[in-house]
Amino acid sequence: MRFAMCAKTSFLTSVGVEIYASGHRRWLDEVKARIVADKLESDATVNALAGRYGV
Repeated sequence: MRFAMCAKTSFLTSVGVEIYASGHRRWLDEVKARIVADKLESDATVNALAGRYGV
């Protein structure tokens, strides 16, 4: 997998997740809150949200 070309990486950085060259991710509190809000506002399953956010 090419790090710079990954659609999931692009999505995560667009929502505010910091991704380091080692692959380590830093989830900002605002991003965590957005994920929780997505769950509370929709019928999406936790599994679906985890897949969307790459958790």
